[in-house]
Amino acid sequence: MTEKGIKRFDELNIARLSLISVQERIPEDYREWSVELEDGDRRYRVTCQAMPEYGVPHGIDTDVSAALVNLYIDQGAPADGTITCTPYQLLQMAGLDTSGRYYAALDESLRRLLTTNYFIAEGWRDHPRGRWTNVNFRYIDRLEFTSGDENQMDVSSVLRITLPQEIARSVRAGYIKSLDLSFMQSLKRPPTRALYRLLDAQRRDPEHPDRVVMAFQVGLMEWAEACKIITDRPSMAQRTLDSAHEELIEKGFLKEVEYLGRGKKKLLHYTFGEAFIPPDPALLAELAELGITQTRALQLVREFGEVAVADAVTRSRAILAGGFKPRSKPAFFVDVLKNPLKYEVAEGASKPQKQAKKTSEESSKGLRSQRKTEAASRPAEEEEELQMRGLPREQQVEEVMRTLSFLLRNDLKLPELDALRAALDEGLEDPLEIKAWILKGIGSGQKIAIIRDLRTRLSMKALF
Repeated sequence: MTEKGIKRFDELNIARLSLISVQERIPEDYREWSVELEDGDRRYRVTCQAMPEYGVPHGIDTDVSAALVNLYIDQGAPADGTITCTPYQLLQMAGLDTSGRYYAALDESLRRLLTTNYFIAEGWRDHPRGRWTNVNFRYIDRLEFTSGDENQMDVSSVLRITLPQEIARSVRAGYIKSLDLSFMQSLKRPPTRALYRLLDAQRRDPEHPDRVVMAFQVGLMEWAEACKIITDRPSMAQRTLDSAHEELIEKGFLKEVEYLGRGKKKLLHYTFGEAFIPPDPALLAELAELGITQTRALQLVREFGEVAVADAVTRSRAILAGGFKPRSKPAFFVDVLKNPLKYEVAEGASKPQKQAKKTSEESSKGLRSQRKTEAASRPAEEEEELQMRGLPREQQVEEVMRTLSFLLRNDLKLPELDALRAALDEGLEDPLEIKAWILKGIGSGQKIAIIRDLRTRLSMKALF
């Protein structure tokens, strides 16, 4: 599970188009669907064609697809759309159980998302250009993974997943909405989670995503079609939706659900609970001056809150004004935000508070600030290592692989990452020691040498 209260993101097109059925189970022959819907004066069509052995995306696919977008953002939204992770990390981000049976379910879900084709006519928003476009893609463009027997992923697999450029470009352009992933994961059943994701997208104006409405009305049968509920009976559609409505009302996301009218002309009127308030544009501009991209800025505001981010901006500026020169301004800002106690700034001052008497060696304000910052970071690093040492070995391996698979994703081939994972799993390498060794080498500008030495180190153990 992700940490409580952390808000993640959804790409707004895929959330609004509801590419995944809200139904938990589907008929065996449910292999395709096509819907034509209205959004104001605009009509658009979405068609889905799936492989017979998998059927159309449904059930936990909504959790897995949301997790992929957030892993992509967490890994810096690379231009090639690629994510490198372990099945454990993907299940954890999706809020799914990490026990054995879910690895098989994840394997099937990823194959379904890989083999299903979507065709969207006049329904995909190219937000930077302000246009509605026609696209066709698969939710996963490419899937690679290491495995043992039967070509099925397992606990020790390493995955490399490539998102289609349509999704990757849209995320990088910032066409995203906040998604309270911890709230979504608190919902008991996949249909409720899928409906929450769809409703949370529908309450936003697709051309002005920061505009959020408190009520939303739609025809019941049109909504059933949008949710990919297989029925032409209003009573069946209502019954399918009602259990999800009850939980969303109980949790406070919905304030009220009303049915108006009768038969196939029946309308659904949703009243939402607490409205989403977009971040202050002035704050986003200040973050941009510190080198924070819009996507990352939105993520930080949703995760830590606007007040904490604004305070970190003020503190960062004060420290920089004192002469401190970090290697990376964005990384420095995030550190100030996450570890406020490491950086003490006098109230109302424009520079860091003095911590010791001035000496001839530290007459420069910048040097004094830099040394204070470096000294403060050491206890935090030691505390983090102690916490890691306290975890079970399996979790140590997962946390180390989370870091190293991201850092080395462009340097090691998938079998090499798999060999590294095997060395950690089998106790041939200490997870924390090898992580410290690699981070130290990269930090000192010796990445090429570290990669070469790592390959030699693993080959000596006859792992690849």
